[in-house]
Order: sequence, then structure tokens, then C-alpha cells
Amino acid sequence: MISRRAIAVFLFLMTTLAPAWASGVKALGAVNGAQVWFAEDHTVPMIALTASLPAGSAYDPSTKAGLAAFAANLLDEGAGNLDSAAFQAALANRAIQLSVEPGRDSITVSLAVLSPDAKEAFRLLGLALSHPRFDADAVSRVRAQMLQSIEQEKGDPGSVAEKSFYSFYFGAYAYGHPVEGDARGLMAIQPADLRNFARLHWVRGGLQIAIVGDADAATATALLRLAFGSLPDEAPPPPPAPARVGAPGLHVVAMDVPQPTALFALPGLLRHDPDFLTATVANYILGGGGSASRLTNEVREKRGLTYDVSTDLVPYRKAGLLLGEVAARKDVLRRTIAVVRDTMRKFAADGPTPQELDDAKTYLNGSFPLAFASDTGLAAQLNVFQQMGLGIDYLDKRAGLIDAITVDDVRRVARRLCDPSKMTIVVAGSLPTEKSRPEQ
Repeated sequence: MISRRAIAVFLFLMTTLAPAWASGVKALGAVNGAQVWFAEDHTVPMIALTASLPAGSAYDPSTKAGLAAFAANLLDEGAGNLDSAAFQAALANRAIQLSVEPGRDSITVSLAVLSPDAKEAFRLLGLALSHPRFDADAVSRVRAQMLQSIEQEKGDPGSVAEKSFYSFYFGAYAYGHPVEGDARGLMAIQPADLRNFARLHWVRGGLQIAIVGDADAATATALLRLAFGSLPDEAPPPPPAPARVGAPGLHVVAMDVPQPTALFALPGLLRHDPDFLTATVANYILGGGGSASRLTNEVREKRGLTYDVSTDLVPYRKAGLLLGEVAARKDVLRRTIAVVRDTMRKFAADGPTPQELDDAKTYLNGSFPLAFASDTGLAAQLNVFQQMGLGIDYLDKRAGLIDAITVDDVRRVARRLCDPSKMTIVVAGSLPTEKSRPEQ
């Protein structure tokens, strides 16, 4: 077994590598209206890009939930004079990796290619974004795939709990419906809706790009203009803030399963909140640190109520969550939820121990460079920072900001966040009354 000291030494050594990648990131004025970060790296002949566009499910019309994801899923299904098969063949012939991930606030496009084929890869990306086809056969096929996925998820308590949670928590607001939409919304969407959505949301206004790899600044600029230069130089109006955040109490969505899943959440913080990084440390100690977390110790190790329990900070642009998940046998789920509540209450009252704080800092700072181990990883992480509204100097400042956090800081933020009376809990399964039994 690897000792804690060995892990700490490894993480420290990884931390010392940080200046090598942090100092190489710079801003490029390559695409009008877009934020571009660039890191030159000639270690391997490869270029990686991650870009986010203001085209998430928060922009879905209320009667056409899933429109943003539907359009995103069709990004590589034909463009310009290339139908779906021809476009896919053009990607495969040069081993171009193109993917898109729909989200609530934006969609994230990822591209990875060997540098000799970069010009063609970026040309194809530009074609897909500026001249999507949305052919009837591709629309029909992708719609069927999305509907099938939605139908399959109806039997999974984790998926049911997640979808139901967002509906309870946000109500009719755009965050309340699933990113992939629902059957009624998808069936209402026509090719004209997809074209109009792409025209309004696949744009340079609000576009954020991270590009890393085997190119100098001039080459990167030319590639980016090839991909994004012909997009409209405008941004869609931002969606409004949610009218309601949270639905405190216990909500049960009936399912006949032996092990229900519960999602639980408290109002969190927006990413620009001055307490967010302290909340990151607090979350690691509470439920984000795996086997090192308070919740794992109380719920799993001491009582054996579950295999896994975790929490995470979720900073959407219009709302923040401290979101947790736990699955347990239905005969012990009530007790599991009670232990979660009690653990949060005690954490808010007492705060962390000095050792817990030191361990959290060691992990959060030591593991941070691991996300930058490849060009694709660096591009993805830089784009996350862009989406969160962080400055390019965050790479250099983060470790020092974490090191400066004190026990009192974490206690204060824990009191701000961890009020069980405000908790929204959604259970997919059943919640029978449990027989009284002594605590283990």
C-alpha cells in the first residue's frame, strides 16, 4: 500500500511542474469578439482546441426542450457540400477527433489533430459551425437516438433522480429541464428550428477558445480564423436569472428498485463569489475528497450505509449549487439522509480540523497539474477557467490563494453553505418507514 507520505511527496513534485505550463499561456487577439488563450507546445506534432459557445440548454424554448443539445449532436452530421457520410469520412481520413458536449450554459466543442492536418481539421470545424446542413435523414436518425436514450434512462434511478432534482430545484426555469430535453420537446423540433438556433447561438459573441500545441501564434491565429472567422459577430441575449432556487424538503419519485438514489443540494456560490475557492476546500473536506471526506467517514466507514456518497460545487452562470448524491438500500435510506444532514450540521458548527485543512490543501494544489498532463487536457482545463470567468493569471495565483485559506475561513463558509433546513432532497425509488435500531 502506498503511504500517505509517498502520496504527499508525489503531489508536491507535481506542483513544482506548474510554472512550466502556467507561464506559457497567453491571450491572442485572433478572433474578433472571442476570448482566446493559447499555449505553444512542440513536444508532439499535435494541436488541441476546446471552445465554448453560448448555446446551452438554458436557451431552449419552453416548448422545445432539447433544442440546443439536438443541434449540438448534429454538428458532425454534414456541412456545406458534405453530407453526413462524407463529413465523417473527411474526419476519419485524417484521424481528426471532433466532439461536442451540450451543457446548461453552453456547448463545448473539442478538436484534436496532428499538426500536418490542422488546416483541414479547422476548415471542417468552420464548415460545420457556419454551414450546417441539418439534413432530414440525419435529423430523423439523431432524434431517434436521443429519444431512445431518454427512454432507457427511465429505468435508471440515478438518471431519474438527477432529472427530477433539477425540475424540483429550478421549477419552470430553463435549468429545470434536462439538457437533452424530453420526448415532447424533441418531437416538436423541426430542421428550421435547428437552423435558426445555430444562426443565433453558434456565434463569435461570447465565444471562448483555448488552443494548445504544435503551432506558433501566427499559425494558431490563422487556424482559428479559418474555423471561427465567418461566424456572426454577435451574442444572443443572456437568459434571465432563475425566479426560484431550491425546494427545501424531501421529494420522492416512485420507482420499484432495491437501491434508491438520492440527490441533495443546498444553494451554492457563483464562481465570481470571493468565497468560492474557500468553498472548494470546504467541499473537499465535507464530501468531495472521496475516502478522505467527512461524509464518507460517517456514512460509509462508520455505519456501512452506502458504498459511495459525494458532494460537489456546481457553479452555473445563473445559480450555484452544493450538490450531493448517495445511493443506499431502501430500508436504510432515511437513516442515510439523517446522517448526511447531521454531518453537515456538525461541519457548519465546528469547521475543519487543522489536519483536514492541510490534507485538503495538499491534494487540491498537488493534483492540479495532473489536469494539464496533455495538450487536450490543458485546452479543456483552460476553457473551463474561461467559462468560469477567471483571468489568465489564475494559473499562477491559485496555489497561493489556497495556501492562504485558514480554519476560520472554512468554518465561516461552511456556516454560510451547510444549513440542512435549506436542503432539497430528491429520491428516485421508495422510502419506507425504517424500523428503529441503535446507531452503529
